[in-house]
This record gives sequence, structure tokens and C-alpha cells, in this order.
Amino acid sequence: MLISISSNYAAISTILIAVTFIFLGYIFLFKKQDSKLNWAIFYSSLYISVTLPIINYLCIKFGLWNFTEEGINSIQLPFNIYFLWVVVWGVLPIFFLKGKYLLFIAVLMFWLDILIMPELEKIGILTLNKNWVLGELMLIGFVFIPSYYWAFCSYNNKTNGIRALFQITVMSCIFLIGLPFILESYGLIDTIQIYYAPFTFQLFVIIVFPSLVAVFDLVKKGKGTPFPYDSTKNLIKTGIYAYCRNPIQWSFTLMFIPLSIYYSSFYFLIGSLVSIAYAFGVSDYQEYADMKQRFGDDWSEYKKNVPKWRFLWKPKAIPKGEVFFDANCNQCSQISKWFSNSKAINLDIKSSSEFHNNTILQVTYIDHNGMEFKSVNAIACSLEHINLAYATLGWFMRLPIINHILQLVIDTMDFDIKKDSCEIK
Repeated sequence: MLISISSNYAAISTILIAVTFIFLGYIFLFKKQDSKLNWAIFYSSLYISVTLPIINYLCIKFGLWNFTEEGINSIQLPFNIYFLWVVVWGVLPIFFLKGKYLLFIAVLMFWLDILIMPELEKIGILTLNKNWVLGELMLIGFVFIPSYYWAFCSYNNKTNGIRALFQITVMSCIFLIGLPFILESYGLIDTIQIYYAPFTFQLFVIIVFPSLVAVFDLVKKGKGTPFPYDSTKNLIKTGIYAYCRNPIQWSFTLMFIPLSIYYSSFYFLIGSLVSIAYAFGVSDYQEYADMKQRFGDDWSEYKKNVPKWRFLWKPKAIPKGEVFFDANCNQCSQISKWFSNSKAINLDIKSSSEFHNNTILQVTYIDHNGMEFKSVNAIACSLEHINLAYATLGWFMRLPIINHILQLVIDTMDFDIKKDSCEIK
């Protein structure tokens, strides 16, 4: 009887996988291609491929279910089911609905899983334990809904910030969770143990920090994201990009060092070698041609002045910026004087009377593209014109959560204001 069930399952699984490959071949090889749709499918499938094994592993550890297949792999999920799951959740709904009707599709996928999981238990594929429905809710909430929403945002070119956040989430899961797990499953590192390691944590944060700032600038100033399809609309020459041409690649290459120290394994350093090989062998050729085509001589001049693999101490080629202070405000006058003595590069310090509408309620910074930054952000952008130390402080001040907290602090302070229109806050 068990042999018959196993044979039927193997046959059905083989047929389903064959049909799936035929379908994928049709939509990607024979059907007229839609790059927006293809990238939406890619993002959705990527997110599910990375997060599904993690959430499923947690469900197994929490005792919600377990797969009973003999010789189950390290992710505790049969590869055939894993593959079909990614296609059903990551490809089909995006292909047919293009990210629309999120709530309806989420409920539909939850209902289908509620029907399918007990059937898999009947044929001996898995064992469902008490409260297994909670695991389904976790999968829908942490895997399907984010992946479907990412695809929707990508297809409709919406919310660059959310898309960048998804990209950071996926890359973090791959290198902070997936990579150590794979090495541990093959016996290349000792059993993973999370313990307090302040030195390696601080080193990791220092290395990763420039990439986080770079992503923020790509979204805020460049109107894009780090991924190729969501490329920036503007060439960014200010902020962290005034000091290093590719801070994301710099962080990505060096972040394997603290990981290697943390896990006491040299295998992580292979990631640094792969990153360097990719940068010189693939990325440079593609990036240089693309950037040259999009930004022309402006890119060539920028590439000449800003190094790719190291940070400048002084931003010698930073475009000119303007910062406006109210001369009638005591605090503004003091800060303005400090910037005047700081030997800032390409920073014009002006009075509010020179502002384009002659009225400012907050200290204001205007960059070379005409983008305005107020209050805390204005001071942070101005610090970027001095040197790397002050610029790092400015980048820290501009990070979203920290920036919000600093602004709240400024808003609660009682400044010595000599006229109503003057508020450094």
C-alpha cells in the first residue's frame, strides 16, 4: 500500500513538474516578452525562493508540521514541492493578475493551502501537528503577501523606497541566514550558535553602513534602486557618492570578513573573492557602458574624480550646494559662522534674504539638481562638503529612523528666535 502511494506521488509530482516547465518555457521563450512583467515575476520568485525555506524551517522547529520524505534535505522541504510552491506563488498570480487584488489573492492562496496540506498528509508526504494553520498564516504573511506586493510595486513602478527595502531584506536573508546555514549543513562550519560578539557586530555595522546610506541616496536622490531594472534616473555625485564611486560593492566585498571572524571559518572569505571577480569581470563592463550611455560626459568626469574602491578624505569633486540661514536668528548665525570656518568644499553659505522666495522657516540646503533639504537634513547635507568624518556624521543623521528622532528632538527645543519666520527647527 505504501509503495503504491509513493509511486502515485512520484508520478503525479513528475507530471506536475513537466507541465510547469512547459508553462515556463512558453511564457519566457515563445510568448511576446514584457520586461516589466518579467522583472515583477523575478522579484516575486526571488523573495519566495529565499524566505520560503526560512519560514518553513521555523514552522518545523515550532512543531507545526514536518515533511516525512526519506532522506529529506537540509532545508527540511522536498525540492519538488519547493519548486512547485515557488511557481504557484511567485509566477502564476503575477503572470495572470500583475499584482492586482492583493487581499483576494492572499485569501485564495491561504484557502488552497488549507485544502492541499491535509491531502499531502493523507498520502504520507508530511505530518500536520496541532495549530498547523498558524504556520500557514506565517507563510502567507511573511512570504506570499510581501512577494506579491513587491511584484505589484515593480510592475507599476511605484514606491522605490519599499522596493529597495525588499532588496535589502532578500540580500540580508541570503548572506546572514542562508549562507551560514548552507555551510553548516555541509559541515564546513561548526553548528551555528548565536552568541554575543560585540567586536564582530560593530565591525559588520561599520562595513555595511556605507551601503545602507548609498541605497538611501539611490532612492531619494537617484529615483531608483540598487537593482539593474530599477536603475536611477539621476547621476548621484553628492552624499556618499562624492567620496566613493561604488560604496555598495565596497561593503559587499568586505562584509565577509566579520562573518568569517564570527563563525571562525575562512570559507566566508571566498565571498570576498567572488565579489572582486564579479566587479572586475562583469559589473565594470556592464556598468560603465550603461552609465556612459545614460549620463554621457557627466559620468566620465565623475568616474575620473571619484575612486571606486576607496573613500576620499575630502570631496574634491562634490557639486556645488547652497545652504540658507536666517541672519536674524542667533542659533542660525552661529551655525552659519561655524560652516564658514570649516573650509567646506563647494558650499555656498547664504542669507535667507537670498532665498528664491525670500522666506524660509527652516535652514535649507539646495543641491546642484535643485533638490531642497530642510532642517536636520540640510545640516547633514552641508556636513558632507567638509570631510569624511563630518560626512559620516551627516549620513548617520540622514538615515530614516534616526533622522525622524533627531527632528523630533529639534522640534521640542526652545530656540532664541528674534522673529517669527526664523526657526532652525
